[in-house]
Parts: sequence; structure tokens; C-alpha cells
Amino acid sequence: MLEAFVLGFWLIWSADRDIYPLTESLWFTILAVIMRQLTAFAIPEIDGHWVALNGALWVYVAVVFIIVNRFSTSFMSTMLMAAAAGIGYFQLLQYLPDWVSGWLS
Repeated sequence: MLEAFVLGFWLIWSADRDIYPLTESLWFTILAVIMRQLTAFAIPEIDGHWVALNGALWVYVAVVFIIVNRFSTSFMSTMLMAAAAGIGYFQLLQYLPDWVSGWLS
């Protein structure tokens, strides 16, 4: 939930500036991994599952940044896109581990 909030805040903060979707989404993903591990109080088990999970989340965030950068015309539209992106990120993070397990098995 914290990561989804940070994503929404990052999108709103990026409303009136040119963003670099791939690098900013990579920095967001690194920040999200750090936040996730700090709140879990555990060191991540870095394997193919972990890489696929975070890679898919990085692609999702990059696509969201591209969409907001291209189609945001006003602050209100940015806020709506940020809310939708946060909800989508939360739902994706909730169900993606099971999907990745299915892909890798």
C-alpha cells in the first residue's frame, strides 16, 4: 500500500515537468524494493522469481509514466491517472507473485 501511495505521489509531483519514464521507473522500483524489504524486516531471496516479479513491476511503472507523460493535460487528469495507477500497482503487487510462480513452474 505504501508503494502504491508513493507511485501516486511521484506521478502528481511529476505533473508539470518532463519525465524520463525508464530511468524514473527504475529508481521507483529500486525504492519500492528497499521499502518492501525494510517493512518486511527480511533480506530478499534474489532468484528468478524475484527478478521476474520486480521486472514486471518495473515495466508496469514505466508504462504508467509514459501514459501520464503523454496524455496528462491538466492537474486533475494527472490526479485521476495517479489514483488509477496506484490502485493498479496495488492490485498487481497483490496478485503478481502467484502469476509469476505459474509462469516459472
